[in-house]
Amino acid sequence: HHRNEAVRLSDRIAVMEGGRIAQIDRPAVVMNQPVDEFVASFVGTETILEGVVRGTNETALVVGVNGAEIEVVGKGRVGEKVLLCIRPENVTLAMPDGAVKTSARNTFRGRVGRIIPLGLFHKVEIACGFSLVAYVTTHALEDLSLKEGSEIAAAVKATAIHVIRKSG
Repeated sequence: HHRNEAVRLSDRIAVMEGGRIAQIDRPAVVMNQPVDEFVASFVGTETILEGVVRGTNETALVVGVNGAEIEVVGKGRVGEKVLLCIRPENVTLAMPDGAVKTSARNTFRGRVGRIIPLGLFHKVEIACGFSLVAYVTTHALEDLSLKEGSEIAAAVKATAIHVIRKSG
């Protein structure tokens, strides 16, 4: 019943909701490609954003979320409602001056809301038009001089975002 232990020790994981199996698969699939919002939340996806597909091409979507545009790898159609699932270990933080170039397609300027110590790392909640969660080491926290209220830039690779298409 402990997520990390289940991932480390199992060949398959089943997530149950209301007495039914919501998803069963290899640990990497369940953790990184949850079938719905319940499973995503259950397996530790800290950022789940509702959005609408604004544009598409052969390999990617542009999804509108609270005025921001987020590029993700996936398929969909313009106007379709989707959920974007972002695991906190896939969010990178940097100083907001924008001097660092990366391959991440999504960069958001924001402000640190809360910093929560979690033993070997810290959970950082960022307000950037929506709530985004990142995990950082104590060393990174100190190097970036992060404090509640600090301005920050958060980056997420388009390949690190899982899209759940909403029916209807």
